[in-house]
Amino acid sequence: MKSQSGRGVARRRFESHRAVFLYVLGVIAAITVSGCSTTGDSAPNANPALPIESPVLPPTAPSMEDSAGKGGTLTVDRAIQEALSVSPELDQARSRVAAAGEQVRQAEAMFYPRIVLSQEYNTTDNPVYALMYIINQRRFQPTIAFNDPGRQHDVVSSAQGEWALFEGGSRRFDRSAALNQRRAQQDEVFAMRNQLVARVTETYYQWLQSLVFIDVAEKTLEAAQLDQRLGEARYKAEMALPSEVLRLKARTAEVRGSLVTAKSSARRFQAALERLIARSITQGEIPRPELSSDEPPLSAAAEDADALVAQALNRRPEMAAIRSMVLAAGDRVKSARGGLLPKLSTSARYQWDSEEIVDGEGSWMFGIQAAWPIFEGGMTWSRIAEARSRLQEVQAKGRQIALDIALEVQQAALAVQEAAEKIKVADERRAWAEKALREVRFIFEKQIAGVDSLLQAEVSWNQAEVAYTAAVFEGRIAHALLRKSLGDFAEWLEAKHE
Repeated sequence: MKSQSGRGVARRRFESHRAVFLYVLGVIAAITVSGCSTTGDSAPNANPALPIESPVLPPTAPSMEDSAGKGGTLTVDRAIQEALSVSPELDQARSRVAAAGEQVRQAEAMFYPRIVLSQEYNTTDNPVYALMYIINQRRFQPTIAFNDPGRQHDVVSSAQGEWALFEGGSRRFDRSAALNQRRAQQDEVFAMRNQLVARVTETYYQWLQSLVFIDVAEKTLEAAQLDQRLGEARYKAEMALPSEVLRLKARTAEVRGSLVTAKSSARRFQAALERLIARSITQGEIPRPELSSDEPPLSAAAEDADALVAQALNRRPEMAAIRSMVLAAGDRVKSARGGLLPKLSTSARYQWDSEEIVDGEGSWMFGIQAAWPIFEGGMTWSRIAEARSRLQEVQAKGRQIALDIALEVQQAALAVQEAAEKIKVADERRAWAEKALREVRFIFEKQIAGVDSLLQAEVSWNQAEVAYTAAVFEGRIAHALLRKSLGDFAEWLEAKHE
């Protein structure tokens, strides 16, 4: 009866200790979740992190059926919108932003205490461990044989907490580096968007250019067929030689081959655009390009190259990203220096030991640890040197990016100026070539000019039309590339929605 009474008291004491333990654990968990302040390093709440969901992310991508079902002609703005919505490159960049956000959370988690619950079972006949189990379970008797206490069992339930109070400031700088790294990833999303919009714009205008080339080739084919009919009529009237008619037929076949080439080129550029918008373009969406509409003011777009370079260096997302990366690398140098300073931490442990699961005896331990690594074989100094080298690498990369952007802007500005001059020259050439062709065809019909004059005038007109078409679209592409070099497309969605 005495043994059963003692066992009941032990069970009640065990259950009481466990209830107190669970209550304390709940309080600690509630404090941790609500965000407790830390000691030593700066608390994470003192400098709140940026939101994990990046504001640069575009809205949810539309389905391919919705995109394909939109009525009307496919415009450049709509093609850009669809490409931004379905781009796998942007999806990869957004995933990197999300991963960088998790790294910020991991750095912030280092400020909080670490609590571990454990349950284990051990059995042994080793005298040292067996006696330790007996003592922890409060079952030690003077009559126990120390050399042979017999097989002993131990069921351990424990709760252990650890809290690093100060680590030389390393945690604070690690968190700052993670924040700057996330900002750099967000800026890279802007940079990729800038590149993607420029690529879609360039491909779209190349597609339009190829469609205009088809129109030019068809008009040239009609003119060649008309000339062939005129030559055949002159041959029937015995006013032309058979060789002249054959040359006109050869010209017609040549133009027909140019039409086939133009159609194949249009299909290739259409396929490239379909790759960017991740769907097929229907026949009803193919535009009919107009050369005289929506032409950018090329001549005034690139007057001051130095001002444009300064604008690009201030606006390009690549520069913002490299600045954040430099800050992150500097924080890693400071974090590595924290390894030279002493560290202070605390730990606490409470555990129940029992021979059976229902009974148990509790014990606790609390400690404060201070450590100062005096010599580690130069490891800390090596980490500092490595971090400094990484910082110098990023700084050099920033200078390289700045030089590349300056060169890109200058070349884009020159390309815009060149395109503006080419359009003027090509327009004038086209007008004169068209007038000359009309006059030569008129005198050819009057049987005054020969086939050589007609063919030469027709070839000149065809070349002038092609040159003008190429100049117009080269101007549009050059203007788009200039805007890309200035970073205008980085916030394309926001600008369109304002």
